[in-house]
Order: sequence, then C-alpha cells, then structure tokens
Amino acid sequence: MKVNFKISMLLRYKSQLYSMLAWLFPLSMLLAYQAVPLWLPLAYAVIVIVLSRHFSAYVKGMLAIEDRINLKLGLVTPARICRVPLHVPVVGILYGAMVVLSQSSFSAQACLLYIAGSTGIQSWAITAAYRGWGDRVSNSLLAFLLVSGSMSASVLYPGAWSLVYLGVAALCLHLALGALSDMRTWLHPKKGVGVFFGTFNPVHKTHIKILQEAISDRGLSKVYLHPTTVPKLHRLALSHGEIAMTEEEGMRVYHKTELADKNKNYFPTGRKFYPYEVRHQLLRAGVSDAGLEEIVEVLDWPDVYDSRGFFGVIAEIRRSLPAGTPIHGIHGSDLGGIWVRNIFEIAGGIYPYPVIRSDCISATAIREGAVGYTTPTIEAFLAASRAGTDFIFPTGYVFKNNSRNHWR
Repeated sequence: MKVNFKISMLLRYKSQLYSMLAWLFPLSMLLAYQAVPLWLPLAYAVIVIVLSRHFSAYVKGMLAIEDRINLKLGLVTPARICRVPLHVPVVGILYGAMVVLSQSSFSAQACLLYIAGSTGIQSWAITAAYRGWGDRVSNSLLAFLLVSGSMSASVLYPGAWSLVYLGVAALCLHLALGALSDMRTWLHPKKGVGVFFGTFNPVHKTHIKILQEAISDRGLSKVYLHPTTVPKLHRLALSHGEIAMTEEEGMRVYHKTELADKNKNYFPTGRKFYPYEVRHQLLRAGVSDAGLEEIVEVLDWPDVYDSRGFFGVIAEIRRSLPAGTPIHGIHGSDLGGIWVRNIFEIAGGIYPYPVIRSDCISATAIREGAVGYTTPTIEAFLAASRAGTDFIFPTGYVFKNNSRNHWR
C-alpha cells in the first residue's frame, strides 16, 4: 500500500518535481564545488520556489504558441524556429545564477550556445512524445532538467561542454529535418497513394472534402485511412488511475481523477470518444456515402496500432506497395493533425499534404450535438446514439447503445 501511495504521489506531482529540480540543479552542483556566502543560496532558493510554481505554466504557454503557429501555417519549421527565443528567459536566468554562484565572468557566446543547446534538447524531448514516449509538457520539463544539469556541469568541468554541443547539434538536425519535410509539401510527384490518420471522432464533411481534394491535387490512385484505437496516453493514464471513464450517448467520456497531474494535458484531442469499432464503421459509412469506396480503403489493424502505433500502420502499408511508390501524408493543421505530421516526418520518405483549418465544422461540435456537419448515414447514427437506441450500420455491424453513465 505504501508503494502504491508513493507511486501515485509521484505521478500527481511529477511536473512540479521536474520544475523544482531543474532550478535546484545549478545551486546543488555549484555549492558542492565551492563555498559561497550563506545569503546567496538562501536568496536563490526563494527564487527557485517562486519560479518552479509557475514554470509548468510557462512551458504550456510555449507549446500553445507553437500550436497557434502550426494551426495558421500547417508547417513544422516556423514553430521550431520560434522555440529558440522562448528559451532566452529560462536560459538567461539559469546562466545568470550560475555566473553569480560560481563567481565567474559572463560570456555572450556561451549564453547563445546554451540557448541553442536548450532548444535542441527540448526539441527531441517533444519528438519523443510524438513517438509515444511521455507527453509534451512532462517531456519538456524533463528536458529543462537535463539542460540545467548540462549547463551546471559545463561550468564546473570544461569536458562537459560536449553535452551542450550535442544539444546544439540536435537543434540543427531537428531544424534540417523539419525544413526537408516542409519542402516535400511543395516538391512532390503527382502520383502514388495517400494515408490519412486521426481519431475521426466522428468523420465529417471536411474530412471527406480533404480526401477528394488530396486525390485530385496529388493524382492519388489509392488512399488508406486508419483511426486511432485507444490512444497510448489514455491507456497509460487509465492503468495508473490518473483518469477514469464513463459512457454517455454511446461515447467514452474521460475524466481526471485525484491522482491526475494538474499540469498534464490528458486530452489533447478531446475527452469524448466513440469506441474504435464505431469510429471504424463511421469511416466506412462516410466513405460509402461520398462514393469513394473504389479509391479509399478503411484499414482495420487494431493490433498493429496498439503495438506500434501509426508507425506500424505505415510500415504495413509500405510492405504492401511496390517499391518506390510515393506516399502522401494527409493531415490537418490542428493539434491532432500536426501530431500526425510529426509521425510522417519521423517515419521518413512521406510527402506531407497539409490542410489549413478554414471552416467551422468541428468534430467537437458534432459530439456536443451539432447536426448537418456529416454524411446521411452518420447523421442517422448520431441521432440514434443521442436517443439511447441501437443502430445497424450498412455493413451489418450492430451498435449496442449501453450508455447509462456507468463507471469503469
């Protein structure tokens, strides 16, 4: 019982712990290196307490700025470049503290290298989140902890500068890969197949319009669709007791529990989801209503997705295609779309087809009761799910409406 309590407390306060350690690192390392007047560490400790309380909010603000840029442009490089100035206040405070505590001289060149290295470390921490390892906020806070440690080490030991240079190299590589990916949105062949991934929760008219335009614009002979099953973030949070789930109107509705980390975004694409089997059937119905069955294939590989995510789905699609077939990755510019775009970049060799959000059609609005935003079969399903009745899809699949707000 004690072990479970300790684990639950660690989960709940993980982001606060990362924030505190990131600011304490310079103090602890430099105090171990040389003696300083007592008032100096005490003053810095007060600053640490104040900064760490608000640091998670600052990191979330950094990510929100990136998301706004991505939403407007549908590209990845501009937001990555904008990360650099956002690191200036953090690195400036850390470096200033180290200069004072170590009684060394300020170096503009060293400060610039620290800023570039810090941005590089955070960039790859966010990439890890796109790979399914952690989440963007917690990974970014952990990255700043690594930044703080590498900066402190480089002040104490000249040989530790290699850690800073690795961060700078990571930033250069990250920007180069993003630039190459963005260039592939303009320099692409007009042939091949498309892939379109997302929650499709539910599929709506804008999704269908995007499919039709991508097929025409890129000369696609085939498009493969696959919805998420249960996102890894939710699976892990459910197993840790950080979130819980109810059912209402045929949807799984997620809620934070008392064990949830208040700084963690558990629901980046919403907290209401139709079950995977239902979203798969809705996709098939939407494609059929639009008359796209001959060119659009809705894949059903839940085991592949659960074990390897969309990376596994892409690998299986590639295995089924003739060698050298161009693959075009269709994605939106919202948070979920850019998440998928990063998956395309990491998977490599995919020509992005970004679509900037330009209408008011929203899956969130549909889940909240909006009508007229999707195809006839899906509208009929939505009416049935809201009324608490069962629904039979054209494929013969029967949706059993058991939504009576029971906890799992």
